[in-house]
Amino acid sequence: MKAVVICPDRRAEVTFLARKSPLALVPVLGPSVLSHWLTALADEGVKEVTVLASDRPDQVRAALGRGERWGLKIEVRAEPTEISVGEAQKQFPAEKIILADHLPALPGAPLFENYAGFFNVLKSWLPLAYKHRVGVREIAPGIWAGLRCKVETTAKLTAPCWLGEKVWVRGGARVGPDAFVEDAAVVDSDSEIATSWIGPRTYVGALTQVQNSFAWADGLLNHQNGSFTEIVDAFLLGDLQGEHGFVCSSPWFGKLAALLLAVVTSPVLIFAWLKNSGVKNLFIKKRGVVPTAVASTQSLREMDYSELKGFRGKWRRWPQLWRIVQGDFTWVGNRPLTRAQAAQLETEFEQLWLAAPVGLFSLADTLSGAEDFSDEARAHSSFYAVRASGRLDCEILRRIILRPSQKN
Repeated sequence: MKAVVICPDRRAEVTFLARKSPLALVPVLGPSVLSHWLTALADEGVKEVTVLASDRPDQVRAALGRGERWGLKIEVRAEPTEISVGEAQKQFPAEKIILADHLPALPGAPLFENYAGFFNVLKSWLPLAYKHRVGVREIAPGIWAGLRCKVETTAKLTAPCWLGEKVWVRGGARVGPDAFVEDAAVVDSDSEIATSWIGPRTYVGALTQVQNSFAWADGLLNHQNGSFTEIVDAFLLGDLQGEHGFVCSSPWFGKLAALLLAVVTSPVLIFAWLKNSGVKNLFIKKRGVVPTAVASTQSLREMDYSELKGFRGKWRRWPQLWRIVQGDFTWVGNRPLTRAQAAQLETEFEQLWLAAPVGLFSLADTLSGAEDFSDEARAHSSFYAVRASGRLDCEILRRIILRPSQKN
């Protein structure tokens, strides 16, 4: 048995939904629209599917592969424009024709006629969504959560509510009613989400309110009046896709600055010697994992570094200036982790800690002062991994310089 699936082309009525991907790949409580259809066709006994894609067919092809995930043989054909069901029937007279502009179980509820329609489909699909996603559980009446979803104890969830896989809801956040948070999104402390849809891999910043809106990456759209805003402040709303370049060491002028600072501040060794009662070995040997350009806790290498004995504040990091000179550290990055700590990074968002270079200073130093392995430090380090830039690095260094020194 064969079938043909027509992917909807861009729709002027729902341009926001097509900002990041074709409409056929927009997630609806986890799986994409196209994935919902392929699952339904596989259940019906279909073996071969031809997918006609006019909008970004390369993305469609990459998302589907050859169809092994559904037990199907899939061919993706690029079309100049979206063809009608009638035209498809002429080209494929013996095959079942599907226009993927609705979900299989909701034929009378179009997804892409307007934003209100899309949001109504989310509400209608919620009671059925768990049947189509492995590992989804109802953690409270009307509140559904996917695999590896992390909700801190002080967060408040109000039904109806959906949390996708690997979602992290931090303390004090209020999610719901009518809140739909897609996979790998992060809802930071004391934020509020109601009557809204949060796209996958989206960061909702601390104290941010999202109401009656769609939020995806750095875009925010009010689905009631259609007003759109692109958020430039990454601390309010941001993209967790992590597409920035990975830099493992400081440039030459950064290394030179570290060398000069180490020489100028070398008398700190005398103070450390006096503070430690003349102990010969002034350094504490430590071992940390080497970060990689792809966030992962698999096959991590380790490196040695040192801290100054007898100090509690930033001065204890003085020996790490030499690691900047050697190219193992940068001025700004994420603080080093032990292998055991790296193994405790549970969610995909937390593992982003390892997708940034090891730094002498970190974003957590400026916002919370935390140097431990707390949830606060994890959130700041993961956020830095995807939002790192020269401008952010300069702001971190500026705050470090202006901030009063901690106790030694």
